[in-house]
Amino acid sequence: MASEKIIPLRLSDGETIKVEVTQIGEQPVSSETRIFKKATGIIKSIANDVAETLKEVNETVKPDKFSVTFGLEIAVESGELTGLIVKGSGKANLEITMEWGE
Repeated sequence: MASEKIIPLRLSDGETIKVEVTQIGEQPVSSETRIFKKATGIIKSIANDVAETLKEVNETVKPDKFSVTFGLEIAVESGELTGLIVKGSGKANLEITMEWGE
């Protein structure tokens, strides 16, 4: 069963923030400081994949405008940061909006 814990994460500029993470798997979450860059790499990969798909969509359906919103929950699995795209109204999802003019 997943449980939450607050841990420190070090940002690229050396600052440290506290982040609530979800434990997945059997290994308990330690309070050691982790590097946030590992989580931002996940965000970058998701954004790149979505952008490539939207470029293809743009070539065929040609919306005038589109936007993407996605939520990501940070989790710790086997001691490493990972990202979860989760479902549920209070959490996160992937939302794509396209608009066409008249």
